[in-house]
Amino acid sequence: MKYSTRLVCAIFLVMTGFSVMAQDEGAIVKRERIDKSKGIFLGLGPSFTFGKNIGDYKNGINAEIGFLKRLNRIFSVGPSVSYVNFKYDPEVTSLKSGNAYIGSGDPNDWRTKYGLPSLNYQYGYVLNLEGGDLSLISLAVNLKLNFIPVKDDTKFSVYGFAKPFISIASRKEVKGSDARYTYETYEDTGGTQSTADDYLYYNQDDDTWYPDGYESNWGPSDYEALKSETKVTGGIFIGPGIEIMPAKSFSFYLQAALGYTFPVSYVSTAAYDKTVTSYVNEKFPMVTKGFPSVNVQVGASYNF
Repeated sequence: MKYSTRLVCAIFLVMTGFSVMAQDEGAIVKRERIDKSKGIFLGLGPSFTFGKNIGDYKNGINAEIGFLKRLNRIFSVGPSVSYVNFKYDPEVTSLKSGNAYIGSGDPNDWRTKYGLPSLNYQYGYVLNLEGGDLSLISLAVNLKLNFIPVKDDTKFSVYGFAKPFISIASRKEVKGSDARYTYETYEDTGGTQSTADDYLYYNQDDDTWYPDGYESNWGPSDYEALKSETKVTGGIFIGPGIEIMPAKSFSFYLQAALGYTFPVSYVSTAAYDKTVTSYVNEKFPMVTKGFPSVNVQVGASYNF
């Protein structure tokens, strides 16, 4: 919620700037036209998730192609089509979750019944996931405001932009395997089992998880939430940029965009507590939330 509130405030400020600066140009400037007022642009660059617990994803990529029409020396508008992709990264899952969802066991009832020492232990599930890649194909309206007015001889210009968009968001299905691990916290050193480390014969005192030989595979056939999903959503990108040779036949730009996509489904193990209760949740490890991200883009425009 706090991300969406900030974005709404930022959008309001950007749109207010568009309005005020367009008015400052006045009727005389609006009649001035630069020689090349139309452009077709292409941009490429990396994408990054933004915020806490925003999915188990590595850095993504983005690409965009579009058309802009300069209405005057400071304001341009036009459509664009973009593609953004984030691939699931198991290393991020491991870093965020510690890879294990842990519970505890206490088999003292049956052990003490037979005169055996108490044995308390922790157990957990260690995950191996695949799939879950997230991609968005978007149609946007580009609203661009040059803070340095563009003339035929302008060498560079700094600008701000807003890109409200509608998007087709797709997530691949998620599959996985789990290995049930047991970590002993009790060592049997007496009685008839004095030669054994403990009842399950695992080594002690080395802070290591030891598998008990159990492993299972699971996926969309087991859990509805893991199936692939495609939905229509929307959002907005806002940010600054710089243009080089903006009025020439070929110009170049560098920009950064902070974006917010309305709720989509993605992998986020860190959104769940590290307990077996979380692990057996039928929606685990999926969440459906807003998806903030940052796109950095370099590009070129052919102007005519």
